[in-house]
Amino acid sequence: MNVINQATGRASRVVAIAMLAIVASLSTGAFAQGDDVIFQGGFQVVPLPPTSTNIVLTANATVTSNEQVNMGIPFAPGQLTDANRVRILDANGNEVPAFVKPTLRWHWLDNSIRAVKVQFFANPASAYRFDTSQLRTQSIAELPYDNGTRAGTQGAPVPKVLATLAADWLVASKIAGEQAPYDASARYDQYVDRQWQWARTTSYAAASGFLFDRASAIGLQYVRNGRPDFFAEFYNSATFYLSKIKTSGSCAGGWQYENANACDTKYGYVMPHLLLLALAGDDTRISPATVQVMADYQVDNALRAYTGGNQWWTERQTGLALEHIVTSYEITGNSTTRADLDTALTWLYNHQQTPPNGEMFTGAWTHSWQIHEGYGYNPATDVRGGSPWMSANIIGGLWRAWRVTGDERIPLMLRDFGRYMETHGFVSEQGFALGQDDWRSSCNADGTIGWYFSSGIAPLQWVVDIQDEQGAGSDAHNPELLMVVAAARYFENDATWRQRHEQRAELVSRWFNTSCAAASHTPRAFNWQHRNPESIWLLSQ
Repeated sequence: MNVINQATGRASRVVAIAMLAIVASLSTGAFAQGDDVIFQGGFQVVPLPPTSTNIVLTANATVTSNEQVNMGIPFAPGQLTDANRVRILDANGNEVPAFVKPTLRWHWLDNSIRAVKVQFFANPASAYRFDTSQLRTQSIAELPYDNGTRAGTQGAPVPKVLATLAADWLVASKIAGEQAPYDASARYDQYVDRQWQWARTTSYAAASGFLFDRASAIGLQYVRNGRPDFFAEFYNSATFYLSKIKTSGSCAGGWQYENANACDTKYGYVMPHLLLLALAGDDTRISPATVQVMADYQVDNALRAYTGGNQWWTERQTGLALEHIVTSYEITGNSTTRADLDTALTWLYNHQQTPPNGEMFTGAWTHSWQIHEGYGYNPATDVRGGSPWMSANIIGGLWRAWRVTGDERIPLMLRDFGRYMETHGFVSEQGFALGQDDWRSSCNADGTIGWYFSSGIAPLQWVVDIQDEQGAGSDAHNPELLMVVAAARYFENDATWRQRHEQRAELVSRWFNTSCAAASHTPRAFNWQHRNPESIWLLSQ
């Protein structure tokens, strides 16, 4: 349901989660407490009953009838408070000796267990399930994790036995936030399935294959579909990626592969570690101390207040760093990281709502096109505006920050940028008429396209000239722009704007066809397009 804060005129929304019954409000005490709910720091938690769920084992090597199985099991808020209640049962209901320990907690809510690491010995050809209805009676000591792995692509470890869970469980756990389960009849999932034919074998030889977080993009799809092939490639990508995190030297906390990226902050992601903990129970790749160093690296090198003029600033760098800080805080609960997150939100809010140097409010995070692109700065000819597709990185980070903080400024930022995009961010008929080319891809002839760089200030022809120079085919970023539209629609309290966003979402979604999916023009397209599949859930609300 929608709830309007009458004092501020800002929209907030109670997120109704049927299976989890966790509802995120905009601030503690914003809504009345009911008889069957408990408010925890801005979230509403309803305890869930014990459960029993099947585990699917898939051989991923030559195996015997007695193999070590490593796995992670994520839980919804309030669902598990004692790891001793996690039991592994065989097909006959007999308890299997197991090691279980918590790896993540809902520390910003009720401190219930968010995920556990589980190890046991099993016959991969047999059936197993886990159960939380009573205390475990048979336990084993923790085992060396890599006893259950083999070398995968580029020598990075992969499980010898894949232990996966059904998508319904994974989605309901909210380990990946709000997601819609895979639907084979939906055009988005048909699009992903067609892309997967080429994306699953992207080479690890070049650093660019990991730009925009390949491991997490695949892991998020596994959460939605529960497929072992997605889990296997997620795990391989994640362990390879994390093996290149620098723990000392000038870029400690950054990622460096064959010196190709010089520890560029836009290659820094901590979400693969969170997903490894939750989905694979793998707590062996990096330490909590390394997570903190990774967070500090982003704070020191990527997050900064924008002061205007010729300061270098990009939405991509800022948005990726924001998400990184959110995820780091989810893992560690570190108070310094939380303070850094609050500071970053303040910077973004001030930049958007009261642009520096008296520039006009448009709803974008307005900055210099010339500096953005590394050109010489000339205020007389500069285009002051923002990149629609790079801004999608900020939107994704803000949405995930809202789930953790309930910061009341976030819905306003998402709403105002959505209005900016609808007014200035997509190419209009007038824009097409002024251009030298049809910038849309051939597979998207009747769809829409965002400007390569947009502006609510500069003359339209200046924006068209940039599009002519660099914007052909930029509709390959439509999947990210759908997140922008979906988040704005979700928090929009004006019926006319909501309708405009719904119409825009339909146009943007025309990109989801098998012809567009078949175009593997750059391997990292899969990564950038699927950073925020929660857009599908948002549009369903």
